[in-house]
Amino acid sequence: MLSLSRIARIAYCLLPTAYCLLIYPLSISAQTKQDSTQTIDLQTVTITATMANERTPMTFTNVKKEQLRKNDFGQDIPFLLKSTPSVVETSDAGAGVGYTGLRVRGSDATRTNITVDGVPLNDSESQLVYWVNMPDFANSTSMIQIQRGVGTSTNGAGAFGSTINLITNPLRSEKFINYSGAIGSFGTQKHAISFGSGILGKHFSMDGRVSRITSDGYVDRASSKLGSLYLSGTYFNRSTSLRFKLFTGNERTYQSWYGIPEAYVNDSKLRTYNPAGTDKPDSPYPNQVDDYQQTHTHLTLNHAFKNTAWRVNASLHYTRGKGFYEEYKASQKLYNYFLQDSVKVGEKQVKKTDLTRRLWLDNHFYGGVFSFTYKQNATEMVFGGGLNQYDGKHYGQVLWAEKVPLENNQPKTFYESTAGKTDVNIYAKMNQQIGSKMYAFVDLQVRKVGHQTMGKDRRQRDISRDLSWFFFNPKAGLVYNYTEGGQFYGSFAVGNREPNRNDITDAYNNQIPQSERLLNTELGWKLAKSNVSFGANFYHMYYKNQLVVTGQINDVGEQLRLNVPTSYRAGLEFELAWKITEGLTFDYNATLSQNKITNFTEYRDNWDTGAQDVITHGTTDIAFSPNVIANAALTYQILRGSKNQLEVSLSGKHVGQQFVDNTSNANTILEAYMYGDFRIQYKTQIGIFKNIIAKLLISNILDTKYSANAWAYRFTSTGYDPRPDEAQSLPYTRLEGADANKGTFNQMGYFPQAGRSFTLGLSVEF
Repeated sequence: MLSLSRIARIAYCLLPTAYCLLIYPLSISAQTKQDSTQTIDLQTVTITATMANERTPMTFTNVKKEQLRKNDFGQDIPFLLKSTPSVVETSDAGAGVGYTGLRVRGSDATRTNITVDGVPLNDSESQLVYWVNMPDFANSTSMIQIQRGVGTSTNGAGAFGSTINLITNPLRSEKFINYSGAIGSFGTQKHAISFGSGILGKHFSMDGRVSRITSDGYVDRASSKLGSLYLSGTYFNRSTSLRFKLFTGNERTYQSWYGIPEAYVNDSKLRTYNPAGTDKPDSPYPNQVDDYQQTHTHLTLNHAFKNTAWRVNASLHYTRGKGFYEEYKASQKLYNYFLQDSVKVGEKQVKKTDLTRRLWLDNHFYGGVFSFTYKQNATEMVFGGGLNQYDGKHYGQVLWAEKVPLENNQPKTFYESTAGKTDVNIYAKMNQQIGSKMYAFVDLQVRKVGHQTMGKDRRQRDISRDLSWFFFNPKAGLVYNYTEGGQFYGSFAVGNREPNRNDITDAYNNQIPQSERLLNTELGWKLAKSNVSFGANFYHMYYKNQLVVTGQINDVGEQLRLNVPTSYRAGLEFELAWKITEGLTFDYNATLSQNKITNFTEYRDNWDTGAQDVITHGTTDIAFSPNVIANAALTYQILRGSKNQLEVSLSGKHVGQQFVDNTSNANTILEAYMYGDFRIQYKTQIGIFKNIIAKLLISNILDTKYSANAWAYRFTSTGYDPRPDEAQSLPYTRLEGADANKGTFNQMGYFPQAGRSFTLGLSVEF
């Protein structure tokens, strides 16, 4: 838990390094009446300590403000990044609002390192980022950089598939007020007001935003009520800036986590069915919701030393999160909640009861990141790192139980545990120009992680653990500019990653999984001419001890992730941007890949014996890793004047077939899909309005029925066929093969995405 001693320890460690810190340079020029030559050189556009640039031999994509603005209709950031190379986006509610996620090169969100202005964002325990806690954050973002593969050294969770850097809006020299809103299908609405003070008294600036997003969701009852606030204040002079940022998000979403059977997927009425809350008899439980608030505060100091090539930056940060998910649970064992096997009801001893419960998470995350940067002629150097501490509390409460009265009608706490995680990293980078055309890059990082848990989980298991890991992550590469606009690059990088909370707490007999290691090779070619640019990249990601779901369970039936000795991802990524003629452009990217576990062993439940069968499959495909991902967009600017601009865009996406588990079994496939979007935008200036932007998005214009995510469970049962008993409920179970006597079944749940839908957006700036 957060304590004065821990705060003092963090402060003691950070204060001596407050001048050895992250480059947060801002780029804005302003003149005032008092001093028309004063220049503000405080570059918030680029965090050079953790960002890649054209001299860095890594594979990356920059998504700039203008592109974000065109595609922003209130959906979460994964949907704003969906057209970038190797990305697959998902939405539990089916329409991009609420719980959403993304995979990059098939790597899930737990393997993606995400920062805001260089400050870690991933949850320390799950290593996830819950975008639903940051509604409309794109409105306060000037650029997003996606580094695929290990990428450069950064702060926070170990990058194990990609790194996403979000850069907040820079200072603006003029005051402004902006309204942006959207209305659309499924009752979706967005309203946001942004404002800025401009330069106050030559040295101050303030800006902010307040947003509200609501949606009924495509899936039944998958509603979202989201609110967010962003505030920033900056003091600056010629060489120094001090910036304070606060951003908070609150979400209340009806759960849509369960998926639907295959038999419902192509049925126009049943494909939106939501099983959440249906444990309650007669009608779904109305409060089957997830309710969470997360507040971030950052204080960033930047300083450029006079007459030197040195710059320093320090960011102190604190994140406060608290919330719960509530659910109605039928026929629950009394012991797990009241530590008694049965209770007398009338003349009977009852061992189970219906109840409602809340599972709480209450956490604090705090610390600091820093860098010290030198840039002079042919040499760039960065020395940096971070010290971050997480303190969390997990507990559950029974709100009501049908068979057991609660004392004084107050919620009963039935489990409680605490967790702490310390993450320290230090890195040094150097980029040296060699001759007139070549750059050599070296990046060395050490990272130490300590993770402690204490207490019991909701199944009354003792989950107390005290673990630590030490990682060394070297990276090196070359960039060769063989001609103007032409470049070759190559790099080799090592990444290491610790298991997440569930891997640790669910481990059977305290057999904690090993940490994972990734050896990443990137080879790329870029060519840019006046009307066309092209890029091709080959990647090879070789994993040692990658953690995957194998079907093995622990003593209470929870599925485990286990280390597989060797696995790999290898692929080619292509990008093309072609200016066909004035105003008409064509953009295309595609990924062709192979994603394999070299010797996969499946653990399959056997309902006849109560044990697990062990099946060796040899080489199989890694789950959720399509071999083909492709995006294309044709954009035409009909009007291109300085005051009136009209643009239309037609885009399409193809995602190849994926396996839902690691068995490469034809019965657990997520079928390939393709969809198209149409967007039209009109921009003008009228009177006092600096900008008026009206836009329309027609999503999934061909009304394709597809699912972007799913789950699977395989089992053997020769003595019992569960399908007839499911006929009146949800028919999840399917027979594999034609003979039920062989007894191989699977259960699969699909997450359908919305069909054709419409969203109308409006932005007005004063």
